Amino acid sequence: MVFCGSVVTENENPDLAARNCKLVAPVWHMIVLLAFFAALTVLGWLAQRGVRPQTPSAPPFRLVPLQIQAIIFEWATLVWVWFGVRRKGVRVRELIGGRWTDAKSFLSDALLAPCAWLLWICITRIANLLFGHSADRIPFPATLLEGILAVVVSISAGVCEEIIFRGYLQRQLWALTRSTAIAILLQAMIFGVPHVYQGTRLAATVCLYGVLFGVLAHWRHSLRPGILAHAWSDIAARLLRM
Repeated sequence: MVFCGSVVTENENPDLAARNCKLVAPVWHMIVLLAFFAALTVLGWLAQRGVRPQTPSAPPFRLVPLQIQAIIFEWATLVWVWFGVRRKGVRVRELIGGRWTDAKSFLSDALLAPCAWLLWICITRIANLLFGHSADRIPFPATLLEGILAVVVSISAGVCEEIIFRGYLQRQLWALTRSTAIAILLQAMIFGVPHVYQGTRLAATVCLYGVLFGVLAHWRHSLRPGILAHAWSDIAARLLRM
């Protein structure tokens, strides 16, 4: 994937670079997606206001319905992105970029992933120091099924959210603003806004995660290391409390 704003080298096709600097989907398609995120933010805020304290005796499989909903939501949103980019003749594989042609190319991204995860941990620690430590909002899986679904949710988030925010939105926003920095910041803000109902601390922290993965995607010209790091970070948060 050739990101907009990247320098075209002698071995790169200028026509391909120019094509990648154009909108990857119609503007109306992006507006619908942003409106959907805005609606989710409002609904989350309304739902948070109506939350009642949980009883000590939580029923078995209490997380399963929410986990299944999360999996469906992630992949349904990705399908919407696929629908939009197809209008411009762009394939999702082009949004991901990069190729694992041999063990070396895979190991390069596999080694970048833990580095990004360590930065994720640093961001979390800094946020805790600045804003105070917040209680865990995701219950720890109590059954094997919940544990398996937690991994599926994490992998779905890593794949879908990186493609949606760093692959789709970041390129759309660059095409509109012609600024890599603004595109990274805007997609990170959009990434964090749906968490506002859970508190400004969490929303700000998620925005910083978005900046981290946005910079990584732009620098690497690929979403693959970000997908690996994002998925593992969510798994570690859900199952290891890290």
